[in-house]
Amino acid sequence: MNPARFHVDESRCVGCGKCVLVCPGGVLSLNERKVPVIRDFSEFGWDGCWRCEHCLAACPKGAVSILGRRPEDSLPPVSPETASPVLDALIVNRHSCRRFHNRDVEPETVSAMLNLLANAPNGGNKQLVEFTLIDDREQMDRFRKIAYAEMERLAAQDIFPEGYDRKSYEQLKGWEKTVRPDMLFCGAPHILIPHAPVGRGEPRQDVLISCAYFELLCASRGLGCIMMTFPLDVLNLMPDVKALLEIPESHFIGMIIGFGYPQIRYARGTQRTLSPERIRRPEIAEK
Repeated sequence: MNPARFHVDESRCVGCGKCVLVCPGGVLSLNERKVPVIRDFSEFGWDGCWRCEHCLAACPKGAVSILGRRPEDSLPPVSPETASPVLDALIVNRHSCRRFHNRDVEPETVSAMLNLLANAPNGGNKQLVEFTLIDDREQMDRFRKIAYAEMERLAAQDIFPEGYDRKSYEQLKGWEKTVRPDMLFCGAPHILIPHAPVGRGEPRQDVLISCAYFELLCASRGLGCIMMTFPLDVLNLMPDVKALLEIPESHFIGMIIGFGYPQIRYARGTQRTLSPERIRRPEIAEK
């Protein structure tokens, strides 16, 4: 059985074996003619093909196709000389955006970013992360009003998320006059919530990595982005409102990401660096 649809163009293959060496599932080998072949397996996953496409990506001659994907359709790698200054600039120029234009991000841009998240690292390449998305600002405004009104109702009864009290709540409300127009979602026209089932794979790590990748994708497209835990804490106090997001209760949620076009374009990157005491280099003695 070949459910992975693994195919080798023997006219291109040079028998280098790189596809075999990068296969985490160990389902590839070279036959007597030094052509890679795939062993039979009954299902994808630990005992079969991981669907990682490493074989397709590693082949120097573009001889390998898998899962219906062809090597000629892949994006080429970027040289370190080109990539490193761009990524450096993206990292130091990313900022938490707390003021957004009241404008939708184009659907094709959102779809392209979500598709790219399939390439974010995840445990065993199980691809278990799901994404709850509100990408229409009118829908977002409706949800914001419902959640905000319930938050205010609870606050009137001195019910706040863990770690907050009346003083900190009023401080957040005070910031609505300056840094953020909306203490709950920072006025974001869209939100994305990555979540994954607990008890399968590595839900916490997978979800948080997806969040970090999405922030960089936003930065590379000129979009503002903010990772928020306060609204998640607030929503946990109002299960009926949280249920509107249709996220299974058995799923881990790390944060809510607000995104859209930023009102304020920063003129330069920050200059933060790590202090030496934050870097630990353990010395491992020989036994």
